[in-house]
Amino acid sequence: MLRAVLIPAVAALALSTSVQAQEAKVQSMLLRSVTVTCKLEESIAFYRDILGQEVMEDGIQSPDGAMKFLDTNPNSKVRFVIMRGSGVYPGGEIIGGRVAFMGIEDPKAPACKDVAKLKNQRGIQGSEIHPHRVSNIDEIAKRAKAKGVEILFGPKVSGSRLSRNMMMYDPNGRIVEVFELNLSKIPE
Repeated sequence: MLRAVLIPAVAALALSTSVQAQEAKVQSMLLRSVTVTCKLEESIAFYRDILGQEVMEDGIQSPDGAMKFLDTNPNSKVRFVIMRGSGVYPGGEIIGGRVAFMGIEDPKAPACKDVAKLKNQRGIQGSEIHPHRVSNIDEIAKRAKAKGVEILFGPKVSGSRLSRNMMMYDPNGRIVEVFELNLSKIPE
């Protein structure tokens, strides 16, 4: 009888230990951020023309499906666009870093109101900075200036001297940081 009780207990302990070991290996990576916007075309143009990203997915969402997680109505048109960078960087392949947009065509939708207010909310609780690793920060700065993009600073060398950074606003009022690594300064 003791053996019949002990074997399931040992099996349960082994299973528990195995699950804990697997949980310790769990990793997380941001594959994309999604911005809900009524400035979809401007957003695509910004990320394409200034940051050199390309559209990899573009589709219309069903109104009923969108209403489950967006404050829209049955007459809204919601388009989902995913973009990705296409650069080749020294030091190896970079996985992830997608940027996505849920474009809403409905002037009555709350998501389309007060976009300009975001630019005045620098660094408040809950705000985000969206970093993008680039290999051509001077070219990006030149394109941003030519398009009249509001640049917050840069490009400038970071305090650690490991990168050059620049911050600017995208059409949705989000702060976008671009940084270019200085691989000659990175410790081995």
